Amino acid sequence: MTLSIILFVIAVVPGIILFVMTRKLDKKEKESKKILIKIALMEIPFIIAAVIAELVGEAVLQGITGEDDSNLLFIAAFCFLIIAPAEELFKFLGARVPTWKSPEFNCKFDGIVYCTTSALVFAVLENLGYVLGSQSLVTAIMRAICCIPGHFMYGVLMGVFYSRARVAMNNGDKKGKRKNIFLAILIPSLIHGLYDTLAFSFVPLAEELEYADGMYEAGLIFGLLACLGLLILVVIGTYIALFVVIIKASKSDKFIAPIYPLPKQPVAAEPVAAQPVAAQPVDTQSDYSNYSKW
Repeated sequence: MTLSIILFVIAVVPGIILFVMTRKLDKKEKESKKILIKIALMEIPFIIAAVIAELVGEAVLQGITGEDDSNLLFIAAFCFLIIAPAEELFKFLGARVPTWKSPEFNCKFDGIVYCTTSALVFAVLENLGYVLGSQSLVTAIMRAICCIPGHFMYGVLMGVFYSRARVAMNNGDKKGKRKNIFLAILIPSLIHGLYDTLAFSFVPLAEELEYADGMYEAGLIFGLLACLGLLILVVIGTYIALFVVIIKASKSDKFIAPIYPLPKQPVAAEPVAAQPVAAQPVDTQSDYSNYSKW
């Protein structure tokens, strides 16, 4: 029972820390608790959808290739074509559905807040499944160091392009909107796919090493060391990019739409008989061209 509590804390606390950090970096205008709760609740059915998509995708890929997760090419295809795109797509939808048309989406940094919130909810729920299922302290610590920050970084990158898509929409740039929505899913998927491929390749290489000898054994050892080295570089690169991108985005945050909540408009006085009616004031705040472009 004590071990389960410790594992639960290790699985959840990194996500909470990163969420609080993002909230503090959102200096221009804090997002309401209401919209963040909407994102969190929206992500719950989407993580279920992601799991189903991965199971179906794995079965289809096995049927096409005749291979399984003991084959390195199958692992790479599974990670890049199924796991990463499915998870990043449903994390994106978890952020987009409650926020795309929200008047609260009025700053560049808001996209990062929304996407990292969705990513962290996804990551924590996924992490609980892995950690509590394994009952392994090593697994819990490794995932706290690598997986939670990894999902968070994917969310940061997703949020950058998500905000650019919103800016493009505000400026009437439909092509730019579509391009940035595509990149919001593609860029995190590529990095996610690389990380998973390297991580999942350890098991088949280690199992193969047990029965190998000679040059083949030396090749497997080299492969394991190469995977480990690349994985370390990916993790370190994730941390560096994480802080560079999110801190830069926080410092350069600007309004891209009217300030929320919208200021109340003054009530026009009743027109006096035999006097010309004054023209209604123009609401310049509805003109998005007055707000900064990316």
